[in-house]
Amino acid sequence: MSKQELKKYTIITTLVAIAYLIVTHIPDIINIFLTIIKVLTPFIIGGVLAYILNIPMTKIENILDKKIKKKTLKRTISITLSLLIFITIISIVLLLLIPELIQSIESLLTSIPTLFNDTQNWILDLLNKYPDIQKEITKVFTETGGLKEIFSTILNYIIDGSIGFISSFISSLITLFLALVFAIYMLSQKEYLIRGTKKLINALLPKEYVNKIIDILSLTNKTFTKFISGQCLEACILGLLMFAAIALCGFPYALIIAVLTTVTALIPVFGAIIAMVIGAILISMTSPIKALFFIIVFQVIQQIEGNIIYPKVVGKSVGLSPLWTLLAITVGGNLFGIVGIIVSLPIASVTYALLKEIINEKLQNKKLEVV
Repeated sequence: MSKQELKKYTIITTLVAIAYLIVTHIPDIINIFLTIIKVLTPFIIGGVLAYILNIPMTKIENILDKKIKKKTLKRTISITLSLLIFITIISIVLLLLIPELIQSIESLLTSIPTLFNDTQNWILDLLNKYPDIQKEITKVFTETGGLKEIFSTILNYIIDGSIGFISSFISSLITLFLALVFAIYMLSQKEYLIRGTKKLINALLPKEYVNKIIDILSLTNKTFTKFISGQCLEACILGLLMFAAIALCGFPYALIIAVLTTVTALIPVFGAIIAMVIGAILISMTSPIKALFFIIVFQVIQQIEGNIIYPKVVGKSVGLSPLWTLLAITVGGNLFGIVGIIVSLPIASVTYALLKEIINEKLQNKKLEVV
């Protein structure tokens, strides 16, 4: 057996052994992967945040290009302004939402006594009509130690839940702070990181693949940037449409529902349904009939937005036709849920551009007409 054959069989055997180990240890591999993801969560969030903030930062730097020559000062101002824009948007959303939420909670608390009395009367009527139910309820209370033990269990559950919530909240704040620090570092060292990535690709991969991979990464970056800009524009359009429709129809909570719609609409096409459910619940506190009409109005606007506005605004920004836009969203949503819906469009756009390039190249090689 020659050296080349021996090397070939060794590689095949190694690959088969690795594949066997992967298949037989899938649960362990998934657990390890999830642990790594958990540890890297602040850095993943920081990376996403840096990518989003890079969009306004780049635009601000282009504006400052002619006025400020010192690169460090220009970058510092751009990062600061981008962070201020980001924080201002979140603050405005919270300032609009919190008063409305407090008012909604107050309305709910006001209606609780009436609801409690109605429920109590209904239970008493039910027990009078069906004495057997009363016996069963009494039996349950006696066998489980009575009301004292039941209330004690509920209280312990509430205390444990509160402790867990506080712990989770503090952990989330720490994660958010670390993510923000990492995002600022990435933005300030953007060119260095890009240069380092290019060096790594050049070092690890054959020369003939390097330029192609860099072109694909550049195309992906441009597509995702356009997608984020288009998605934000579409969310604002939908929020304004919803506010106008709710105000014209005389439904309550127009502002809070419009803001919620704008925020949740960042999840393509289907995200606004979350706002619809919350809006219907809020309106139903004042009038269930109005809540029903609100759902109908919301669905009409959602259909207009999903089938006309969204494909034109976001589909155009990523270079996809309305048909391919809806197809990408549907497939991505069915396969990977909300994350699939969010990333399906830019991924589909990159795939479409690459396939188009490959097909055109093949047609040119065959001396056929390129459409």
